[in-house]
Amino acid sequence: MSRNDQVLSYWKEQDATVQSMYKKPNAAYLDEYEKAELLSYFPDLTGKTILDLGAGIGRFTRHFSSLGKHLITVDLAPQFIERNRNDHADCKNVTFICSDAMSLQMKDNSLDFAFLNWLLMYLEDDEVEVLLSRIHRWLKPHGELFFRESCDVSRSKNSRNGYFAHYRSLWEYDDFVKGKFILLKEGHMKTYVDCFADPLQCYWHCRKN
Repeated sequence: MSRNDQVLSYWKEQDATVQSMYKKPNAAYLDEYEKAELLSYFPDLTGKTILDLGAGIGRFTRHFSSLGKHLITVDLAPQFIERNRNDHADCKNVTFICSDAMSLQMKDNSLDFAFLNWLLMYLEDDEVEVLLSRIHRWLKPHGELFFRESCDVSRSKNSRNGYFAHYRSLWEYDDFVKGKFILLKEGHMKTYVDCFADPLQCYWHCRKN
């Protein structure tokens, strides 16, 4: 089974709930706490065209839709897209797409902001390079990329029980964005430091070079 098939098979079996997104017993509290932290890091998105890639059940859909001119929200799991569409049927400026990240096609210079949440860890190194290059093309001049990932001090890999993920170091992700983007800010998610003493949930805010 290919990496892509493995990831798709795993997520197709997960319920379309916040619990499935987090895999932790206090998912509802964690969602509220973490979402507030991430929103505080985002730039002003008023009137922007936004891509939420790997959107899951749409935890950020209403926020992005309320500010942006147009939101494209993408996930590979059909049940997540369905939940997102049903929960946000009143949001008329949203396009819902069921696709894996590597199959997605967008017009060059069409986006102001791209958000990737726990996505790159499901891709091989060469796929990360390709996807970030594509996002660089999709973004308008001075467009911005924000992503967050589960990291490790040194590279490790989890491919047990049908689950697949690369846990890369923070510095490896720094190298991925070099040459393509200007790194505006990076850091450790305070939510996870406070709740789990875990400094390895990290975020990056970049601008198109």
